[in-house]
Amino acid sequence: MNHYKIVKEVIDDWDPKRFLHQTPEDEYNPEIRYIVELLPTATSVEKLAVVIREIFIEKLDEVYSIDTCYPIALKIWNNVNNSQFLKNNSEQNRYY
Repeated sequence: MNHYKIVKEVIDDWDPKRFLHQTPEDEYNPEIRYIVELLPTATSVEKLAVVIREIFIEKLDEVYSIDTCYPIALKIWNNVNNSQFLKNNSEQNRYY
């Protein structure tokens, strides 16, 4: 699964503004793209939580605490790393 799909799934599931029941499913796409773009700069779950917090403050003009963003960052972090592990493991198995 690519990073965009992973981040979209987690952010849409979170639905911080409770928009998705009344808006198109692409409501958070600008924020999702920005998170994906900044993923390589997040070297820990804590830093990813800060990135998510800053993006949603900037884009939605609403303040979210680190405590609110941390579980979201953790889900993204785990899913991205698990996806990368599975990809690497799959590539290694082709050579055996």
